[in-house]
Amino acid sequence: MDKDKEIKKLKAEIEKLKKLVIRDELTGVLNRRGLNEELSILFNEAIALNGHRHKRKLHVDDFSIIFIDIDNFKKINDIYGHNVGDLALKKIAAFLRKKMRSIDIVGRFGGEEFAIAMLGASEDDAYKKAKDIKEDIKRDIKFAKYKNLKVTLSVGVASVKESVAKSVLELIVCADKAMYEAKHNRGKDNVVRYSEIS
Repeated sequence: MDKDKEIKKLKAEIEKLKKLVIRDELTGVLNRRGLNEELSILFNEAIALNGHRHKRKLHVDDFSIIFIDIDNFKKINDIYGHNVGDLALKKIAAFLRKKMRSIDIVGRFGGEEFAIAMLGASEDDAYKKAKDIKEDIKRDIKFAKYKNLKVTLSVGVASVKESVAKSVLELIVCADKAMYEAKHNRGKDNVVRYSEIS
């Protein structure tokens, strides 16, 4: 009996550790490792067998990544403190989970960057969603003690069809390049499609 209890307890601990390995402790969304694992599985299942519909479990014509960077995040931490920076990350993660479809994957890529995978979404679909997210976060994310603090985002969007990416990593790189364009060349608080710059 004691042995069975011990085994159950160990299994529960292993499951807890697995979650810690793939989940971001602060925000509760997938971390970079978890994102890479989940996205690779989905990408391969949905896209890699694109010419062989009969072999696929999922019938998806496109796959898009929205890559988000919080503008002036270092300044938020420097002026308001790391607690407010952490709160901003938590609020954005919660907002993204609520705003996205249940089949979409949301994760914190690192630091102040988030990535969202939209299964079956074209670049245009993802672009429209990204614009909505950017505007809604600017309007809705508020801090009771700091009325003047507004959070803005620079966002890049890339899809398999428009980028011709052959792996999920290549697709993330394309979305990251589009985000870089939005942040560094277009004055932040912007959304850019990869197809615009490629």
